[in-house]
Amino acid sequence: MGIPNILSVCRILLIPVFLWVYLAADAPGGFLLAACILLASGLTDLLDGWIARRFHMVTALGRVLDPLADKLTQATVCAALAIRYPQLAFLLVVFILKELLMMIGGFRLLRKNRDIAGARWFGKLYTFVFYAITLFVVGYQGLSEQAVFWLLMVAAGFMVFSFAMYIPVFLRLSRKPSATGKEGASAEKRG
Repeated sequence: MGIPNILSVCRILLIPVFLWVYLAADAPGGFLLAACILLASGLTDLLDGWIARRFHMVTALGRVLDPLADKLTQATVCAALAIRYPQLAFLLVVFILKELLMMIGGFRLLRKNRDIAGARWFGKLYTFVFYAITLFVVGYQGLSEQAVFWLLMVAAGFMVFSFAMYIPVFLRLSRKPSATGKEGASAEKRG
């Protein structure tokens, strides 16, 4: 349980705090506090990844905790926005569909004994755009509902783009020999 994993656990613990603060907020200070909690979560996400890679602290537990913390945080933010803006529940639906399909693809790779590669540039780009937009929407309540709609449409667009870019990665990995075979799918990681 090194520092990166502790940071991932802290991100998971911030989820109910964010949810409570955001849904209870009724003044600019409350919304700003919710945005600060979300920002702290995003920064610890960057920090735990950097520490894990820089100091060779990547662990099997971390390979599960980090994406779990990411997905739980993003799902919570989508759900909180859907509660505040019911007409924008599409973002939560798109997120759930994307994650279900990614999970099914991941399980298929694991069943074929394939090594699942880490996040790619398009996944990281989506995460950055998601946090940037949702931080703005959560923290600044002066936006019209139409502006919130279009900002969240941009986030949904990047979400779909990221998913579409992962499809060929999954297909390539599923066609490679197993990780215990001659040339393991870990070669995909190096390339």
